[in-house]
Amino acid sequence: MDPLASLVDWISLYGVLGLFAAGLAERVVPALPSHAMLVAIGMAAAEDNGSFPAAFIMTTCGSVVASLALFLFVRAVGPDISGKLLYGTGRLLGLPSTRIDRMLVSLRARDRSLSLIAQIIPTVRFVAPLAAALVRLNAWRFATGTALGIALWNGVFLTAGYTAAQWMPDLNASALAIKVLLLVLAVETLSVLIWRLLGRTNWRRTCSEDQAC
Repeated sequence: MDPLASLVDWISLYGVLGLFAAGLAERVVPALPSHAMLVAIGMAAAEDNGSFPAAFIMTTCGSVVASLALFLFVRAVGPDISGKLLYGTGRLLGLPSTRIDRMLVSLRARDRSLSLIAQIIPTVRFVAPLAAALVRLNAWRFATGTALGIALWNGVFLTAGYTAAQWMPDLNASALAIKVLLLVLAVETLSVLIWRLLGRTNWRRTCSEDQAC
């Protein structure tokens, strides 16, 4: 049994539109394991040498479009509703409000770089567009940082799947995804530590400038 391979077969039926839809879906459906889907798509691309660039471009475009749509929607509904949406989504994903608060402080201080970093932290990447919209981040800065972060995220997992399939053609996509998940969890732990360090640094800088802490 290889459920990921079955998912990729379904995506393949629709060609580039299926890849674009997969990119959209991984940003709006938290239950869909993004890294696993991308690894499986990368493995499928190894069977067709010309499909890897299309897989990278279309999945990245789909994810960027979904992120920008969320960002613009939340900006349009106003701070009250967007705040409730952000913290409510955070609770569903297991993000404590204190961590979201640090994210907001960090985004205000270092918008573009933090928009990029947020896209490579598995849980944070889902709420990053909501947080960026709540603090009224510049749309262009958010778009460029997010696009770079998503390109990095997608590129890493697509390449992992593609390379693994080249070296081990009979490898089960789901089995590889589990191994990658363990690596993702380790990287996420490190990323959270870096995020907290940056957040504390920005918080201390803000406090020293405002003389209010």
